[in-house]
Amino acid sequence: MITLDNVSKKYQTRDKGWFTAVEPTSLHINQGEIFGLMGYSGAGKSTLLRLINLLERPDTGKVLIDNQDLTAMSEAQLRQARQNIGMVFQQFNLLSNRTVAENVAFPLEIAGWDAAKIAQRVQECLEIVDLTERAQHYPAQLSGGQKQRVGIARALAPNPKVILA
Repeated sequence: MITLDNVSKKYQTRDKGWFTAVEPTSLHINQGEIFGLMGYSGAGKSTLLRLINLLERPDTGKVLIDNQDLTAMSEAQLRQARQNIGMVFQQFNLLSNRTVAENVAFPLEIAGWDAAKIAQRVQECLEIVDLTERAQHYPAQLSGGQKQRVGIARALAPNPKVILA
C-alpha cells in the first residue's frame, strides 16, 4: 500500500551547510496496517509524513502509494492522487472563517461532491469524532482537542485509502 524506497531529505542551512532531516529510508506498509513513527523532537517524523504525500519532494528515492509512484507524477496527477490520502496536520490547519462542518466539508467541495452527499458525509464524520454538537462553531470557539478532532474528521471525509497523522 505505502512503499518508501531509499527516500531522503536535506535542507540547506543559513550558513550554506546542509541539515539531513531524513536519512535514506525504505519501508513498506501493507493495506490495513497501522504504522507508527516514534522519535525525539526534530528526528524527522513530520518530514517523513510530508514526504509520503509529497507535500515535500524527497531528494532521493521513490514514494509509492497503491503501486503508483507519486514522485514521478505531474502536479495535476499528484493533486488527483492526494484525494486518496487523508492528512491530519500537527497544527490542525483549520480555516478560521469556516465552521466545523464547513471545515470538514472543504475537501469534499474541492473534489466536486454534490451538496446532499457532502451534508451526509459531514454528519457521519462529526459523529465519528463526537463533535455533532459543535458543527456550527468556529475554530476559535474550540479547545485544542476539539480542533484536533475536526482535523481527523476532515481527513476521514473523502474516504481516503491512507490516513497520515
